[in-house]
Amino acid sequence: MSIDLSLVIPNKCRSLRDKKDARKCFDDTIEGIVNYFHGRKQFITDIKIYEDESEFGNIEYSFDILLLNITANMYSGFWDIWPVARYSQYFFPCDTDMFGKPRIWPREVCFNTLLAFGQNEGWICDEYHSWNSLLDEEKTTFEDWKSYGETAEDSKIYEFNVMDFADVDPLENRWPEYKKKYHDDFKECHAVLDAVKKRFPQYDILAIGEPFWNTVVAVKDDGMFLLHIETGESFTNYPIDNCRTDFNGAGIQIFRGEESAFFNRTGEQLTDFRVGDFSWKWDNEGGLTGAFKQIVIDEATGKKFFTDGTPYDK
Repeated sequence: MSIDLSLVIPNKCRSLRDKKDARKCFDDTIEGIVNYFHGRKQFITDIKIYEDESEFGNIEYSFDILLLNITANMYSGFWDIWPVARYSQYFFPCDTDMFGKPRIWPREVCFNTLLAFGQNEGWICDEYHSWNSLLDEEKTTFEDWKSYGETAEDSKIYEFNVMDFADVDPLENRWPEYKKKYHDDFKECHAVLDAVKKRFPQYDILAIGEPFWNTVVAVKDDGMFLLHIETGESFTNYPIDNCRTDFNGAGIQIFRGEESAFFNRTGEQLTDFRVGDFSWKWDNEGGLTGAFKQIVIDEATGKKFFTDGTPYDK
């Protein structure tokens, strides 16, 4: 059974039942994120506001950030953010950074999310200490979340140290041992961000390791670019307007105005720019040869293809 990862960020919402206060916190946060992305309102999607003020009415304030592939839910006292990752994945390094420190992809997503929210540090936990807990999302406070747990040990917040997991290697049967709640200062991510900013001072660096592992999101003269983290070479020879990344590693959708094209993980453009969505599925008909192969569907044209561009005609 998979257990979700939550990124927790404190907020100033006193009660979801206080409609005026809740809306101010929600709207101010969205405005701050839009400003962070240089006025690009299109980065915020799927805004949901349900304000049933009856005693047992449904109250929800949430939105997605397309580039980061995260969903942010506002509770009284804190944001509960899902980076579309399992909790265990936070403890499995998959690479090293420019300083030789372990890189963990959900951690970098959380770091980029914190930057967009105007924060430098965050807290992580499993779902049983966030949305799937007994906390009252309408009345709780951030201090309530910090002290929440079934036992004293269960409620304890540990300081995250990425070097504690540097030797994790499933192939060598070295598995991580981890706790339920952590505070993370993201010092390794901050070090990389600072180095990239010094390397490319003409750009405003907004995210590292997005949307590809070796790129950063940068803005210059109000144009947004995806730069190679080492060379500074732009992924495209034109500025982009948005980027969608929720294709489970199959690739990314890059927008220019209302039109978009699909690119695979190696950076190859697989479609022309056109208006419409993309989706993906597993190749369930390929047998052993198709195991773990992904099929991308161009919803505008109906064309289907593998991530190397080979047409899928079944």
